[in-house]
Amino acid sequence: MIPPLLYAFAAMAMIVVLGLLHKHADRRDCRPEQINLLLFGWSALLGLVSLAGAGESPVAPLQVWQVALPCGIFAATAVLMFQIGVRRGLIATSWLVINLSAAIPVAVSVAWYGERVSSRQALALVAMIAALILLWLDRRTAAS
Repeated sequence: MIPPLLYAFAAMAMIVVLGLLHKHADRRDCRPEQINLLLFGWSALLGLVSLAGAGESPVAPLQVWQVALPCGIFAATAVLMFQIGVRRGLIATSWLVINLSAAIPVAVSVAWYGERVSSRQALALVAMIAALILLWLDRRTAAS
């Protein structure tokens, strides 16, 4: 069995590559809409191939559609907005804000679903919020 932490590190590595490829696309003057269409088109195709390879039916139950469609819409919109926004600002700031925004669903998950947070995890959340505040202050100082 593959340890869950390995999946987390693999996801992190793929997100790093995704960010680098977005910057590469920006440098080559690619249109964000086309990048987004190809990104999510390939994702959908690979997902279907994965289901077929696992012997699963590609026809998902209603519960899956109810979760997957809103998630896909929000993910596609977020990536498109990031790709458009990175042309107007620094990728370092944009990518950091996107990744630090993970603090919001974590906080909601703790409040809504009652998930328990260790003291180390709570400290990490506080550090994320502090980093966002520092970014905001830095951006405000740079703008004036």
